Amino acid sequence: MNVAEALRVSVASISGSKLRSALTLLGVVIGVLTIIATMSIIRGLNNMVEEEMNQLSAGVFQVQRYDQNINFGDHHRDRRYRPPIGMREVVAIEQNVPLAKIVAPEVWDWGAVIKYKNDATNPNIVVLGGTPGSMPNNGYDVERGRNLTEQDIRYARPVVILGDAIVKRLFPYRDPLGEDVFVNGEKAQVVGVFEELGSMLNQQADYRVAIPITTFERWWGAERSWNITIQVTEPARMDEAIQQTVAAMRAARGLKPGEDNNFATWNSAELVDSFNDMTKWIKVAAFGIAAIALLVAGVGIMNIMLVTVTERTREIGVRKALGAKRSSILSQFLMEAVILTEIGGLIGVGLGVASAYLLGQAANLPVAVPLWSIFVGLLFCSIIGLAFGTWPAWKASRLDPIEALRYE
Repeated sequence: MNVAEALRVSVASISGSKLRSALTLLGVVIGVLTIIATMSIIRGLNNMVEEEMNQLSAGVFQVQRYDQNINFGDHHRDRRYRPPIGMREVVAIEQNVPLAKIVAPEVWDWGAVIKYKNDATNPNIVVLGGTPGSMPNNGYDVERGRNLTEQDIRYARPVVILGDAIVKRLFPYRDPLGEDVFVNGEKAQVVGVFEELGSMLNQQADYRVAIPITTFERWWGAERSWNITIQVTEPARMDEAIQQTVAAMRAARGLKPGEDNNFATWNSAELVDSFNDMTKWIKVAAFGIAAIALLVAGVGIMNIMLVTVTERTREIGVRKALGAKRSSILSQFLMEAVILTEIGGLIGVGLGVASAYLLGQAANLPVAVPLWSIFVGLLFCSIIGLAFGTWPAWKASRLDPIEALRYE
């Protein structure tokens, strides 16, 4: 029996028991669907994070009081006693880090309200208290008006740069430049408007305002620790610049050799790596669920193939009586098992892609279907078909032709 004939017989056998085949394939479909849908969403999120990080200014890293990722356990207690970062550290970096091009301290507040006359935003505005260098270091471009100036910082002027979404909300029909708004009840003059970002990761990027860091402290107190963003002169020497900054910070904070840093540094690449580490375990869980579903499906496939062998015992006897070899019988039933699982795999691929895009639209998540996940899903199906179809196929090939012909 050639391959085409074996394929025709296999498809006819499977289609002859549609309900039984469909129930058997359910585990295969679930397994492949899980792989495709999960990997598609994770790939979409990975692409989004990398794209958003690439939008940040090249060669920028940050110094903070605390680590970007909070670690619970023995070190959690020590974190509470880290001293705040302030002007002393900024001056130390400016004076002792030759690779630092722009050193910009900043503080943040969330949940502010911007009011203009009788209209106001929702309490979801992000307030950046910064310096002129904070804007290029964070990748914020001033589209209209001007950036903050050193005079704004020195005299703690009540000026503000508005995000694009805030301007559309409060100034739909007029130019906001020169107008007075209230930032959490504090009066400030609009001197600039940020260029629209509209990105998903920075979903609040257009709901932000910037004021001088000194104005921020005059309005809301100077007790907060500063973040320091640092743009290096040569992005390729980022690691060297970070080492210089760590040395300057340790000296400024009086740390002795052997003492742990009581501050943290991070850049966008580390944030991407941290996200990938987090999603790694989601991938492992997805493959675990898929593996269980495929194993259950494999048991079902073995069962249905054993039933098929029993039902076709006389057919096997006739074929052997006519000279069919054991290898031909073996390959025939193995092919049926593989085709059965591949049908389930193709259905799972289709449903997995559809599920990923539907979930992405419902939850406003990016989706990107990785081709390798499709190949892996179909490969797993073939392996399951071969692994669990071998015993029924071997049993069929070992049937005695005389006993098979007598079978009723």
